[in-house]
Amino acid sequence: MNSISLRFALSAVAGSLLILALIGGVNYYFLKQELLHDATVKAELIEKNAVNEIHNILIQTKITINTMKERLENEGYKKETLDKVIKDGLSEESYFFGSAMAFEPHVLRDKMFCPYYYKKDHTIAYKDVSLNKNYDYTIQQWYTLPKNAKSSKWSEPYFDDVGGEILMTTYGTPVMHNDKFAGVLTIDLSLERLEKIISAIHILKSGYAFLLSNNYKILVHPDSKKIMTTYKNKTLQFNQCIQKGKEWVYYAPVASTGLILGIVLPESELFASLNKISLISIILAVIGSILLIIIMLLISRRITGPIKEVTKLTQEIANGNFEKRIILKKTKDEIYYLSRSINRMQESIQNYISDLKEATIKEERVESELTIAKSIQMSMLPHALEQNPYISIAAMLKPAKAVGGDFYDFFYIAEDQLCFVMADVSGKGVPAAMFMSVTMSYIRAYSSKQLPSKIVKRVNNTIAKNNDANMFVTLFLGILDVKSGEFTYVNAGHTSPYIVTTVGEVSVLKSSNNPVVGAFEGLEYDDYTMTLKKDEKLFLYTDGVTEAFSEDDEQFGEKRLEEILSHSKHILSEICVERVKNAITEFAGECEQSDDITMLVIEKR
Repeated sequence: MNSISLRFALSAVAGSLLILALIGGVNYYFLKQELLHDATVKAELIEKNAVNEIHNILIQTKITINTMKERLENEGYKKETLDKVIKDGLSEESYFFGSAMAFEPHVLRDKMFCPYYYKKDHTIAYKDVSLNKNYDYTIQQWYTLPKNAKSSKWSEPYFDDVGGEILMTTYGTPVMHNDKFAGVLTIDLSLERLEKIISAIHILKSGYAFLLSNNYKILVHPDSKKIMTTYKNKTLQFNQCIQKGKEWVYYAPVASTGLILGIVLPESELFASLNKISLISIILAVIGSILLIIIMLLISRRITGPIKEVTKLTQEIANGNFEKRIILKKTKDEIYYLSRSINRMQESIQNYISDLKEATIKEERVESELTIAKSIQMSMLPHALEQNPYISIAAMLKPAKAVGGDFYDFFYIAEDQLCFVMADVSGKGVPAAMFMSVTMSYIRAYSSKQLPSKIVKRVNNTIAKNNDANMFVTLFLGILDVKSGEFTYVNAGHTSPYIVTTVGEVSVLKSSNNPVVGAFEGLEYDDYTMTLKKDEKLFLYTDGVTEAFSEDDEQFGEKRLEEILSHSKHILSEICVERVKNAITEFAGECEQSDDITMLVIEKR
């Protein structure tokens, strides 16, 4: 122990071990938090996918039962009508198990009557539940809940031993007749569908998911013995991992259904990699301490030689040479590991440069494609109208992104009948632009000598039928007699246009509160008719005009627009559009454009 080199080595090792222990402890804590955070994020992603799938099932159930209810209200409640409507409803989705129309006695029926249709052996079977003397459907929860609430309700899951003989839940909606409760229309969902969704969730090796009702009954669980038993822990914290003994559990509500999704992560698996890394770190620390003592007792020249080699290599790297490698004798000391790290760093830099070149090429390709897409989109818009002594038209479209979802159109459907459109698709970018192209095509295809409401109705039904993306469009469509100035129009959820008179008065065009296009099939739309007088202007626009923001986060607003239009009574349509565009540009300043800006001006001459 009297040797200076030995004492120095032992002191250095002791200090190193202390530092390593401190670093290891801090790393262990933060790595544990990071693993827990990653597990929470994974659980959240899994939960969102499962909840979204369940939510879609529940939403489709509501849509189907509302369609069935509307058909029954329109077609009546005869046995043959019930057969057709309910069977059609059951056939819409594979996960619908059964459906019933339970009548309240002495309203639509003199006595109890509950026809029940359910799937059995790839067919739809039928039975009248009211004929079962041991079963009174009027006191069942699936009947009393919507009856008492006078609104649609989900029942608690239950085992149906009368019709389906399975574990199910029922969605019921009340049926009214002359303001009196007339019965309940239901759709049954087998919990097997939910079980498949939950059973498909896998996390780590033995992690699993389960589903609870709003009364904490276990509906889906890997252990079938626990199904329909009460969950012990009723104090839940949503959207975070909570430690329960040797497990971590993530709870999340399933939309507005009252159901609760739980995801279980075993602690031994969750922190297995951390424990392994910690053990490896401890082993490496012990080995390193031993090597450090030995190395510090060696002759200094055995250290300075590799240091010089490393210094030369770093100078090469500083000069931009990433090809040269350093090869040292495998001594397992700091210099050796440093050389290996430098070699790996060189490889990483080379890979990064290569990846950066590829990314740059891909980005340039995407920008080129977007430029082409923008050119195609703008070419689809009409740029000018054939010279006409009765009207003048000016328009502009400035997308917020490379391509946008706003569009306008004008074209003749007869010699003196001009059809014009202003529309705004929900969303932005490429999806909105594609949806815009489809909508424009349908409008052009369906436009003829008929009322605008009929055209919009056909367009709505066509789009809604195949609208898997759940996008919609607000639009204003009018048909103008260019000679008389009389035009008929329909406003489907769009911003109301302005009329600018010859004396500078600016007024909002009257219209009905029509629904947007593409959301649901079978919607009706109302027309309005008015006359555009000589030298009056019709100004149509999308909400990107009034909702443009300044650098102070202030909106452009209707008042500024109306002020500009009031001073545009005697100017050309093109100048009117240019004035509004310049005013928005000046107002926004350096603020990035947040929405597509589109305008269309029609002036009667």
